Amino acid sequence: MTPVDKSTVVKALKDMSVYLQLEGENAFKTRAYDLAAERIAGLTEDLATIVEQKRLTSLPNIGESIGAKIEDLVLHGKMQALEELKAAWPPRILELLQVQDLGPKKAKALFEQLGVGSIDDLEKACTDHRVRSLKGFGQKTEEKLLASVAHARRTLTAGSRKRLGDVQEQANTLLAWIKAAPGVIRAELGGSVRRRRETVADVDLIASAADPAPVFEHFLKFPQVAESLGSGESKASVRLKETDLQVDLRVLPDEDFASALHHFTGSKAHHIRLRSLAMDKGLTISEWGVFRMAQDAAAPKKGTAKHEGAEAKLPLKEEKDLYALLGMQFVPPELREDWGEIEAALAHTLPDDLITVDDIRGNVHMHTVWSDGRDTLEAMVLAAKELGYEYLTVTEHSQTSNYAGGLSLDRLKAQWGEIDSVQDRVKGITLLKGIESDILEDGSLDYPDSVLEQLDIVIGSIHQRYSQDEEAMTRRVLRAFDNPYLHVWGHPTGRLLLKREPAPMRMDEILDKAAKKGLTIEVNGCPDRMDLASENVRKALERGLKLVVSTDAHSVHELEAHLPYAVTTARRGWARKGDVLNTRDVKSFREGLTRR
Repeated sequence: MTPVDKSTVVKALKDMSVYLQLEGENAFKTRAYDLAAERIAGLTEDLATIVEQKRLTSLPNIGESIGAKIEDLVLHGKMQALEELKAAWPPRILELLQVQDLGPKKAKALFEQLGVGSIDDLEKACTDHRVRSLKGFGQKTEEKLLASVAHARRTLTAGSRKRLGDVQEQANTLLAWIKAAPGVIRAELGGSVRRRRETVADVDLIASAADPAPVFEHFLKFPQVAESLGSGESKASVRLKETDLQVDLRVLPDEDFASALHHFTGSKAHHIRLRSLAMDKGLTISEWGVFRMAQDAAAPKKGTAKHEGAEAKLPLKEEKDLYALLGMQFVPPELREDWGEIEAALAHTLPDDLITVDDIRGNVHMHTVWSDGRDTLEAMVLAAKELGYEYLTVTEHSQTSNYAGGLSLDRLKAQWGEIDSVQDRVKGITLLKGIESDILEDGSLDYPDSVLEQLDIVIGSIHQRYSQDEEAMTRRVLRAFDNPYLHVWGHPTGRLLLKREPAPMRMDEILDKAAKKGLTIEVNGCPDRMDLASENVRKALERGLKLVVSTDAHSVHELEAHLPYAVTTARRGWARKGDVLNTRDVKSFREGLTRR
């Protein structure tokens, strides 16, 4: 039987949630599957191993019932409960949920009353003007659904998630555009982009203004808007050119800005925990604010200035005020995933000195035209100096990486001469001679020790033979750690976001040995990688391991552009300034590398 990968399990859990919604199941039950999907998606440890060791239910948000369904899928290749649900519906029914403003309830009505079971069916029903006759739809809804069909088809073809690195620049440009809109008081990005998730599905923008109409008018004039997807009193949605992303803009009174920003930043799991804590204190939290509730208070009324049954709406100027009301430390957006931050914030032990871009003093891991980089060594050095870096490690690909122009022994030594020459010409920045040496299939590095010992920094990375199983991959990495000249484990799991899963390996065992050997772990800022994943950054720090946050730059542009992604990933793993070696001056950096 073909092994079931993590993405298959995540999709199955999300599909379970949707089919249960189609069946009319209660929100509590359907949300449990969504939370379980988020938890599995965040795993870097091999899922099959967790199932084999009967540890599924030890994971947060995985109860016995859901755990049994996951086990069924992993062990037998099929989630029987899901198959039974799917059998009651047309095979393409879930396509309908890709259509703007079409949720499970309306999809169910379309199927039961018009036999609509796919996007093609929906398009024909709209074209034939049969949808407008249904209760709760009407002519305008029919026209909107028909207009949204083309975008839904593109989403199904391209996939709904994008890498953060493919989205961030456009999102930043759009945020600046909204901040310049007439009457805007405050504006911020929300959602997965603000939490700096490696991949995102859409972009959320939250703004405050006394009158939302001019802001929405300005929003629709953004040059990269491809089409408007609809608008209301406080929300407008568009689709962007190039990325094909949906952007939702919400404009509220300034008194509601902090609560709306918090709500639409997420994550869902973090919010659920906070709402429970709030209820214990007689409070209710929503995008409309924080309210103190009367003993017999009714459920909140969405969109009203005051909730029904509320005694008072509490002032909330900033997000930190919300956490203060709950007796907690402020939780930075990157940490809001229900991965232990709630407990730490309640105990006031959450790190308040997380690493920042401004803390970085040296640029680690870069490539020039000597291997597969796009700029000369001198150009990279001058750019690094201009950016304020105090030192730069020169780490080309090694001889086994011939596809990337890897350096033979002769070329490596020839480059040492150029490094010395550039160092003589460019003052104010220190150049360190290094290499990104391939970790070969048997765990050896692809240069002799007599060469490696002459280098200031050796990064060991896997670039080939990712098809090895967990046992072989684990042995391979463990053996590499025995090399006395290896300093840094580079882009550890080899993942390529949305393209290649992390290599299977026993991460706990590997990090234990890395700690014993005194190795340094790279957090790679290439937007394709963002590797090591934040969950494993936490594990590394718990073992006392040090990190380098690196750019893996292949051009002058990437020396600056990639650093925020590395810092973000380290922050999501709770890394502080003191945990990262390249926050130190060059002397202390080198001492940190060689302390093993």
